[in-house]
Amino acid sequence: MAGTSPSSSTAPTSKRKNDQNNLRITPLGCGPTIPVSRGPTVGQRTSTPGKWRANGRPSIKDARIIYCDIIGQNRAHDNSTEPTSGSDMSGERLDVPGPTLEDCCHPLSIYGDYPAWVSTTIRNTASMNAMSLAKDGHGVRPYLQIVWSTPYDDIHESIYDINWLKRFQYDDASRLQHRRRTEVQPLNAIRRVGPPSGYSMPVSKSSLSSSSPVEEMLLPEHGADGLVHLNYHSIIGEEGSIRKEGLFQLLHSVFRDGAAIVSGTPMSHSSENPHVSQVCRRLETAEEDELPVSKVARAMSGGSLSHGSLYGNTFHVRVGERHSNNVAYTSSALCPHQDLAYYESPPGIQLLHCAAMGRGVSGGESTLIDAMAAAHRLREIRPESFDCLVRCPATFVKQRDGACMTYRRPHIVLAEDGGEGGGGEGTSRFDGEIVAVYWSPPFEGPVCLPPGQVDRYYEAYADFERMLNGDSDTANGTDNHDELSRYAHEFTWEHKLNPGEMLVFNNRRMLHGRCGFSAPDDASFDESQRHLVGCYTNIDDTLNSYRVLLREKRLATSILNVGNGTTIIP
Repeated sequence: MAGTSPSSSTAPTSKRKNDQNNLRITPLGCGPTIPVSRGPTVGQRTSTPGKWRANGRPSIKDARIIYCDIIGQNRAHDNSTEPTSGSDMSGERLDVPGPTLEDCCHPLSIYGDYPAWVSTTIRNTASMNAMSLAKDGHGVRPYLQIVWSTPYDDIHESIYDINWLKRFQYDDASRLQHRRRTEVQPLNAIRRVGPPSGYSMPVSKSSLSSSSPVEEMLLPEHGADGLVHLNYHSIIGEEGSIRKEGLFQLLHSVFRDGAAIVSGTPMSHSSENPHVSQVCRRLETAEEDELPVSKVARAMSGGSLSHGSLYGNTFHVRVGERHSNNVAYTSSALCPHQDLAYYESPPGIQLLHCAAMGRGVSGGESTLIDAMAAAHRLREIRPESFDCLVRCPATFVKQRDGACMTYRRPHIVLAEDGGEGGGGEGTSRFDGEIVAVYWSPPFEGPVCLPPGQVDRYYEAYADFERMLNGDSDTANGTDNHDELSRYAHEFTWEHKLNPGEMLVFNNRRMLHGRCGFSAPDDASFDESQRHLVGCYTNIDDTLNSYRVLLREKRLATSILNVGNGTTIIP
């Protein structure tokens, strides 16, 4: 039973007989008196490992499997049933991360198919063998019941959701299985032609046995350009309300593929709005909350925009923008990059609404490439370059009038899981799970490295840049250098946005860029305009919105790492 410990949902044995027929399961770690209606400490740990150690290590006095009838939070208890007779505990070893300390079980037990605060009624164990968990959310669920004895002869009882325990096993085999579900690989990456090659692979079977895989739902198919397209009004209602189903589909597409497109966005050049100058003027004079890009972003993040101090909460990307101080406000090509990599916590999601794309504009295609998938491939074909980019920090800078920002970090960040590499014995720390990539060539400053590391760093940098930018002269070669270039050729998504399309992508995972563009000298204003409106959201707020919707829908799926420097906790 390594890994289990007394929780704050413990109760003295003296209460056991009174409560045995009608047992309330509350979140582990939130106190024995918290009611089903959720008290102020739900989801919080109310004691610490240090307190447990001071009081002495308890021992297991009794342990058994009990079966509870899941009846939901708002249904009444059935008090007519007989108490369970108990059963011998399985010999399976269940490991939970963290110290085996009293009152410090993780409140993550509330996440999943059945939140741990649901009311339950213990059923007769003998009758459970023939029963199965019902699809409608009601049925039988096994729990591990442990009676603890402390050095002070205190008796405490703990209840553990067995599926939760299994989900948090952390032996080498379990960690490797988890990594295979969460690490972004090339099969998860969008491509030049077609959707990600692995998007249709079966969703991993969650231990939440009655949950439905997300892919069993009717989700939009990928478009001809390889991304999912959703209509704006499926996310934002005519009156400005948020439509949860469309919002879920957008969040799921972005966190699965890295990007999606919202079409039919208002305030765009169209047959109903034929004059580009009028569309631009309307966008310029509209209040921030009236802008379609702001409405979608706030829906995704739970209500707020982020990173507005340098360019504003919303910004206009067009040639000749007033007070512009970024190459994006020119017609030049932009190499693949992340925005605001000089922040400690760069933006999570970026949204770019194409309000106008004049008929005379030649070029200007938007590009995306999955940086985390590229790093995964770099490790396979150039491991020494990968190792160097993990070890050597780059310097990201923003220096101009009104801005003086710097931040040093490696280009590739691996998970810190307490082991050498996440793959068991004999693995290097450079075999660890990729949890972040930082790449922004226009905003990189002096390399602050020992002289002996500088040349190797630049060689590694050149290898990764070749993967991300490509080299059209050698893309059909056969050696490793050309294999790097071929990766960019295969996995660079390129699409010229149409008016009314909004590109939504994960700025932590995807690098974005642009092809250079021009218009004839004699083109009119309407014919020569390329006008995008953008904004950012925080990665953690947006991921939270997605996970809450998953929980509300009781859907089981593995979430790929989002690039925020940590692995996804199931």
